[in-house]
Amino acid sequence: MSTVWAVPASRFLRASRILKFLREEQCSNLGLEVRIFKTSRKAQIASRHWEAGADLDTVAEEISAYIAEHGPVEATIIVADEL
Repeated sequence: MSTVWAVPASRFLRASRILKFLREEQCSNLGLEVRIFKTSRKAQIASRHWEAGADLDTVAEEISAYIAEHGPVEATIIVADEL
């Protein structure tokens, strides 16, 4: 089963919002993928995976930094049993 959180990246810039989502989805046992898009969901420009069991506080900080380094973008966080 997968859960997708897709909103403009400005909503992801705060690690606390990401951490709240990760905790709600019980992500400590699941894999994560973040996909970055330039202003249109049609053109993916980057993606990164995080492994299950990672420290959620650290992952939230890393995701926030990863999105911020790409500038004004849209992002999708995918939480899944398998990626």
